[in-house]
Order: sequence, then structure tokens, then C-alpha cells
Amino acid sequence: MEGKEEIRDLLVCEHLRDLRFLWVKPDEVEQPYRDLLCHEHDMTSTLSDFHGGEVELQIFEEGCDSECYFREVLLRVGAKPVEYGLIRIFLGNFPEGLGSAITEGSKPLGTILNESGLEYFSRPGGFLKISGETFQPEFFPSSGGEFLFGRYNELIGAQEKVLARIIEILPKENS
Repeated sequence: MEGKEEIRDLLVCEHLRDLRFLWVKPDEVEQPYRDLLCHEHDMTSTLSDFHGGEVELQIFEEGCDSECYFREVLLRVGAKPVEYGLIRIFLGNFPEGLGSAITEGSKPLGTILNESGLEYFSRPGGFLKISGETFQPEFFPSSGGEFLFGRYNELIGAQEKVLARIIEILPKENS
């Protein structure tokens, strides 16, 4: 997995440029992160169910290139950060009309997909174990030096078309 160009394309923003992580198997992902990451569902509804509220989107950076729309985001439930993510969205693989809802930036991609009824699934490509000593963004609560967990994921639509490629990193949950 480490050599996949797709993930290198996602590690270009300031917060991830020098990210050091280990690829781990699903059974090496600690709880509750295993339940939150090791599945084929969307993260938006998974996080909403776990945290008991609507997931809101905060965009740090966004842009477009010839292939896709890109954004670096923080997902929150209320004031609580629940996921940091970097996503490349292949707008040309979506039905007409969804592109403007996505680029408007008012809702997470998972919410838009679920509201639209578009059939899709998540295809996790690997799970990340990240040192809390080296990844300490100001928007996450302190991990106390403990490991954080995340995943590289693809959202897949009709005819196996890739809708999005995502790095998703979860903050430390209080016990």
C-alpha cells in the first residue's frame, strides 16, 4: 500500500506533508477506532451515530485540478472535532447536479451522498497508526502522546467508478 500513488497525492497539504505513520491490519486498530474505521460504510453517518449528533463541515483549503475537486476538512459534531480529512472528489463520476452541492461546501460528502440516494460503498485501502507525538494539529485535542488512527479510503459508485479518495484521521477519544 505504501507505494500507491493515490495516497501520495493526498499527503500534500501542510498538516500531512511530513506525516509519518504505520500501515496496520484492522485487528491492530484499537477500540473504539476499529469500530469507527474498519467498515465499508461512510464515515459521516458512522461518526454521527457514535457522537450522537449531526456532522458539520469546516473547510481549511480547497481547489480543483484537471481531474478533481480537492479539500482539506475538519468534521465536527457541535464544537467537538471528530475527524480530520483530506479528500479528492472526482466530480465527473457523479450524476449531474451533485457537483454543485459538493463544491458549495456546506455539507460533508457523506451527507450529500446519503441524501441523494446515490448507491455507493466505502473500500478502505489501509489503516493508519500515527504517533500522537508527531501529528499534533491545533484543531485536535491533545492525544497525550498516544497513537491516533485513520484510514485511506475510496468511495466507489456505479460501474466501480471512484467517486473520492480520502485520508481520514480520528482524534483521541476520552475514555
